[in-house]
Amino acid sequence: MKKLIFTIAVFAVSVTMVMAQDQCVPYNQTASEITAHSAVLSWDSLTGPTWVRFYPTGTTQYHYKFAHQNNTAMIKFLMEETEYTWDLSTMCDGEWTDFDWPQTFTTLQDTVVCEPTNQQTSNITDHSADVSWEGLDGPTWVRFYPTGTTEYRYRFVHQNNSVTLNWLDDLTEYTWELNTLCNGQWTGFDWPQVFTTLEDTVVCEPTNQVAENITAHSADLSWEGLDGPTWVRFYPTGTTEYHYRFAHQNNSVSLGWLDDLTEYTWELNTLCDGEWTGFGWAQAFTTLEDTVVCEPTNQVAENITAHSADLSWEGLDGPTWVRYYPTGTTDYRYRFAHNNSAVSLHWLQAETEYTWELSTLCNGMWSGFDWAQTFTTLEDTAVCEPTDQTAENITAHSADLTWEGIDGLTWIRYYPTGTTDYRYRFSHFNNIVHLHMLEPETEYTWELNTLCNGMWTGFDWPQTFVTLPDTGGTVNCEPVNQMASNITAHSADLSWEGLEGPTIVRYKKASCPQYHHMVPAGMNNMVSLFNLKDATEYNWQLSTFCDGVWTDFGWEQSFVTLEADGDNGFKTSGVITEIPAISEFNAYPNPVSNQAVVTFNSAAAGTYQLRIVNILGSLVYESENMAKEGLNTVNVNFADKPAGVYFVILKQGNNIKQLKLIRE
Repeated sequence: MKKLIFTIAVFAVSVTMVMAQDQCVPYNQTASEITAHSAVLSWDSLTGPTWVRFYPTGTTQYHYKFAHQNNTAMIKFLMEETEYTWDLSTMCDGEWTDFDWPQTFTTLQDTVVCEPTNQQTSNITDHSADVSWEGLDGPTWVRFYPTGTTEYRYRFVHQNNSVTLNWLDDLTEYTWELNTLCNGQWTGFDWPQVFTTLEDTVVCEPTNQVAENITAHSADLSWEGLDGPTWVRFYPTGTTEYHYRFAHQNNSVSLGWLDDLTEYTWELNTLCDGEWTGFGWAQAFTTLEDTVVCEPTNQVAENITAHSADLSWEGLDGPTWVRYYPTGTTDYRYRFAHNNSAVSLHWLQAETEYTWELSTLCNGMWSGFDWAQTFTTLEDTAVCEPTDQTAENITAHSADLTWEGIDGLTWIRYYPTGTTDYRYRFSHFNNIVHLHMLEPETEYTWELNTLCNGMWTGFDWPQTFVTLPDTGGTVNCEPVNQMASNITAHSADLSWEGLEGPTIVRYKKASCPQYHHMVPAGMNNMVSLFNLKDATEYNWQLSTFCDGVWTDFGWEQSFVTLEADGDNGFKTSGVITEIPAISEFNAYPNPVSNQAVVTFNSAAAGTYQLRIVNILGSLVYESENMAKEGLNTVNVNFADKPAGVYFVILKQGNNIKQLKLIRE
């Protein structure tokens, strides 16, 4: 009897090992639906994404098709009456296999006729023509060109069997040919036909060209007799300083930013009878003298301090730029005043003379910077000096820094004394910061840079402190009572005790050489894992922030998920009551914006659980209620949830349904 039990156990282990190995081996490889130029390939037993490689047998003319996890792939554009070899490479247990398990098939003879009939050219004008044909079912390219040339142009016609050709030259013979996708192959351009365009007799001539409302810097242009979109080109007469305006089909444009007392030439280029005419029909006008006064008055600098001043002026109605700089330099800085006639300047140097100038938009032109004025900033008498600088609560890896006497924002720079390994902390108005991640038994220098009287002081007032030795035993950074609980086929809860800082959990399948998944636990001392593989051993480790530094990942533990029973991550305990199947499980609208309605039919009254997880497996919604017999409705608020893919999981007894819901 003992021998029999031992034999059965060995057989069970062997079967388990074979099944584990077989997860990376395809079975039932089949080539079906074979034509002259295509075939459908399929296989069983692979659960990961898979690449298909296929090529004429005996060659290295490799082609590839990605099959995701469908276990099937359709390949096209094959050569007729050719033997092809195909093999697979799959992602299994975190590794891609080599291409293997070769199979062969032979394509059929191409017996399909791909020949257009009834090729016709109709509606021929001077610049266009309609071409059509019959007998082709696939998408088709039309190539057309002046006969005897290689000035090829192309039109794609999908499956319409007709297309209109435009932008043709008049009185010109054109050849057109077809290239169609038939039986999975492009035929190449063939079956040439010819036609000749008519003479262009359409008149494309503007009339009543007028320049009016002329000022020193603007003018309105108009014309008649043109129906198409039109470009206007204008420039100082006798030059090539071209400027352009697009008139659409309005037959008028307004020009701005012109020079005064200048003759301008303007021309038109219109789209007429399917062709652009080119610029022509030149007309001229002369701008007026600029008599508008654009002059600021009452320029004043007031409220002057060591580092700021308020500037104001009168007499300008347009938007204005202010340029200011230390007198005699080109250290220009700018402020935009909009239409306010005043700006405030900051970050000035103490006891410095500044020049300021204005540039305003007046009569349609920027004046350029002018009307220079000066002012001198005051002496800086503000005291920006920290007092009572103190380093306290010093440990091997941390310290608290404090100071007094500073009211503004402050940056702290600290570094191992004698180095430039600078690190920074911002203290707002707190006059205190806490430093972490320090090296033990190291002297650190720290300095302050504060915002005082409108200026940053720069880092100064250095102080030092020395961190303590790292004894390793004074602070407890060791988890205890590590447990994996509520284990299902696809989820588990991990918990521990003894850690007071934030903690990160990483986990992997025990068979994988490296950790690929991490979950931040905050300071909760527990996490829940989802989307696990059933009947699989997992390892997990912790890294915690303790005594001012992150520990290495360690304290490895393991657990094994249950065999798949369709639990979808629900914690199960006790006996599951048999309940008739759930039906008509839906969620709408899908995609959802703010509110989703989940509906289902229950064949009997009973408790149900509804869970919603995101694409990472994190739980975002959970409820448990009593279902009534018949139609049940649950409203779920998605307004506070980010856009993405979610999975709605419904469980009643041992019946589980799942559907995908997208949040816009």
